[in-house]
Amino acid sequence: MNAIDEFERLKKQPFIADETPLLKLFDSLEPVTSHQILAKWRGGGFDTGHWLLPVLADMKWSGKWLLSEFDVKPLICLDDKGRLFSNQSLNGEASLLMMEFRGKVSATVAYDGVPMFGHLRRIDERTLLGVVNGKSLGAGKAIVPDGKHQYFYLERVDEWPAEFVEAA
Repeated sequence: MNAIDEFERLKKQPFIADETPLLKLFDSLEPVTSHQILAKWRGGGFDTGHWLLPVLADMKWSGKWLLSEFDVKPLICLDDKGRLFSNQSLNGEASLLMMEFRGKVSATVAYDGVPMFGHLRRIDERTLLGVVNGKSLGAGKAIVPDGKHQYFYLERVDEWPAEFVEAA
């Protein structure tokens, strides 16, 4: 099965208790450079039971906007009026760096205000698979509890599906 077929198969699963297929897919993918992925991206996640997915759902997370290496809006969310904005509730936005993760150097979203990283790999020209990694947040909240990562995907869009505003 090729990467896009496996991605589509996993995307259809309502819950993935064992993250092994996601990790195997991620490890099989080619890295991307920061410059290759500067774009607007619609986002989604895989339900592995990780605490981060419901938090993103509560934020009404819609995707990421990668404008440049030092101008990344990782939490493009919907406000109560149906407009998109850059949610900075994690103490800022992010940068896009080249980092090694699981044996390959690839573009990674490094959050400004929390010790969290979104490592990215290419599924195809318009689709990326990401794995969230990092240290614990305050109050002992682990980014990778018991070795379990949060997995997400990004699909390139030419235009946002709603109006983008500077502040909600």
